[in-house]
Amino acid sequence: MKKGFTLVELLGVITILAILMVMATPAVLSISRKNRYNMYCKKVKTVVKAAQLYGEDRFSYLDNTITGQISENLVDGNTSCAVGGETIEYCQLTTIANLADKGFLKLEKVGKSSAETEFLDPRDFKSMLTNQVMVYIVNKRVNAQFIFNSKEDADKCTESVEVGGARYKSYYYKEGGSIKTG
Repeated sequence: MKKGFTLVELLGVITILAILMVMATPAVLSISRKNRYNMYCKKVKTVVKAAQLYGEDRFSYLDNTITGQISENLVDGNTSCAVGGETIEYCQLTTIANLADKGFLKLEKVGKSSAETEFLDPRDFKSMLTNQVMVYIVNKRVNAQFIFNSKEDADKCTESVEVGGARYKSYYYKEGGSIKTG
């Protein structure tokens, strides 16, 4: 009597393992995709908090524009933002690169050189340095909103709030070169 498995038994086990792999792969990839989106949304929240700090540091400039006194604390001197066909006063659009340059956001080291820094989107590893954030004042309070590159990203990363029994989402995204609201 020989010890071991026959060729048919080995092929059967290999076939069963292959079927299990085919069934498990999409689930693993889906989990990985969700984790990358979650990381992206957490980065967006970090950027918004950094933008709020940036705005609070420049609050006196934005606040002085209300009373007509202009100071030199803001980079480009623009104090309004065009959004969805409307103009938001006491507002400034800034970039992630500007927040990092001003020390409100830390960039990640990339590559082998420690001098190479970047702010990467974890979904596709593309730079987010040119992404914009809107910093504005409402009722003497600094607010910030990330400007998403698509409505889909905005839908996935913004939480709805309940107002009067109904749930609403408020976000900004780019479409056709202009900023829209949703």
